[in-house]
Amino acid sequence: MSPKKERQKMVKITLKELAALLGGKVDGDPTLEVTGIASLEEAGGEEITFLSGLKYFPRLEKTRAAAAIVPLSLPSFPKPVIRTSNPYLAYAKAQAFFTAKPYLPRGVNSRACIGQDVKMGQDVSIFPFVYVGDGCQIGDRAVLYPGVYLGEFSQVGEESILYPNVVVMDRCILGRRVIVHPGTVIGSDGFGFAREGTRYVKIPQVGIVQVDDDVEIGANCAIDRAAMGKTWVKRGVKTDNLVQIGHNVTVGEDTVLVAQVGIAGSTVVGNGVALGGQVGVVGHISIGDGAMIGAQAGVAQDVEPGQVLSGSPAFPHREWLKTQAVFPKLPEMKRTLAALEKRMKALEEKISLK
Repeated sequence: MSPKKERQKMVKITLKELAALLGGKVDGDPTLEVTGIASLEEAGGEEITFLSGLKYFPRLEKTRAAAAIVPLSLPSFPKPVIRTSNPYLAYAKAQAFFTAKPYLPRGVNSRACIGQDVKMGQDVSIFPFVYVGDGCQIGDRAVLYPGVYLGEFSQVGEESILYPNVVVMDRCILGRRVIVHPGTVIGSDGFGFAREGTRYVKIPQVGIVQVDDDVEIGANCAIDRAAMGKTWVKRGVKTDNLVQIGHNVTVGEDTVLVAQVGIAGSTVVGNGVALGGQVGVVGHISIGDGAMIGAQAGVAQDVEPGQVLSGSPAFPHREWLKTQAVFPKLPEMKRTLAALEKRMKALEEKISLK
């Protein structure tokens, strides 16, 4: 049995208790106990599963699970269910409950390198081969995995987790409950150069990066320090892997940046924005609150709040869908147009002869 399964077997909860945790309503035996959560195909007889949409109902009928988390609109079902308006969110909360592990602080490993005048909170965990520069501040219950580098006077807030080989350069600030995945660099120099004839002269990048509370940053991301002032990633932002945020960019609260998004310097991204995979954004523009940009779009001008754009250059998504429907027909349309031009030319020649 896998460690995960062993962990789940140690946790028992009734459907009534679980429904209260998830904000759902039990339909069936509320005293039934479950020990974990798994997919429709993999769930065992003591586990609960979940159904994110009614199209998966045939798979639900075949599951071995003891119970299921289901949409409110699910028809009556012979097994106990927890009905909820958002099954996927309920699944996330249930999985977090069943897989949660008690935090056991490890202290500061003797093979970590700790600078002078470092301030540490209570119950920190600092693994071997971590480097903490002079004057750093590390909050309560923060975790720094092997290979983490904290530059001088940088700050890591309480309960933040920095996974292996994360780099936080000098003076950069991470808030509380920040999660940074392996290989990410926070505070590398912004890409700033001035021309002198045919040569490029580096512009000193003397600002910082500030990452606010409850941000999660994917693996192998790069967030550049500001030329002056700060690059600012606000509360609740979530980034996928391989995201690039340029110098002096501001990313608003609860914004999502999917893999390989690149944002050039001094752009302001509003609150609740979603940028799809491989979206490229030029510098010195603004993207309004709640905007959504489709994958591989190129954004070269300001975006109004709430707009939904696709394409490169980006334009309204509905129009983009229409153009995509036309695109495969362009060769046929070109042939038709050529034929019409030929006929028109023949008609003009006939008219000119009269």
